[in-house]
Amino acid sequence: MKTTSTQIGSVVSNQREIAWRSPRLAGLLVAAVAVVLVARASPVFSQQPAAAQAPQNTSIPDVECVIGLETFKPNTKGTLSLLPTGLEFATGKNKADITTASIQDIFTGEESRQDVSGTAGTVAKLAIPYGGGRIVSLFSHGVELLTVDYVDSNGGSHGTIFVLPPGKATELRNQLIAQGANVTTHVEPPEPKEQKP
Repeated sequence: MKTTSTQIGSVVSNQREIAWRSPRLAGLLVAAVAVVLVARASPVFSQQPAAAQAPQNTSIPDVECVIGLETFKPNTKGTLSLLPTGLEFATGKNKADITTASIQDIFTGEESRQDVSGTAGTVAKLAIPYGGGRIVSLFSHGVELLTVDYVDSNGGSHGTIFVLPPGKATELRNQLIAQGANVTTHVEPPEPKEQKP
């Protein structure tokens, strides 16, 4: 019987060793995994924070300033740029700035414009016989209007209207709002309901 009790005693002691080693092995495994994860994560935490990326300047050529900038004649064509400080309209000789802080409201809208216009266009339309000039007037393309209401450095209220290619006015409006420009919520009137006879 001694052999059986010795065997049982050795089996119990083996089970105790295994039971004792299992939590130790599990703890060692967890510690090893934690060390590996910390080692892999430490380069991420030690990196310097990325500098805030400055918004890129958005420049749109061939923009027409219909009215509103004191240093430009009406219907002047130039380049409209979105800077970190606001809008800049520039021609080869002259430029005007509208700071984001001075903007009181921004409106956008879509319009259509005839391809043939001005004095040369009018003469060309008149030269086409049998009223063909009216057909030329039917060819039009879409443009967008950007209207900016702002206050100058003396406290005077101004408004300027820019004619831009389609899609650009809304893009500029959204970027100016992201910079902190004041914009009121514009309510669209409801469409009239059809009355039944």
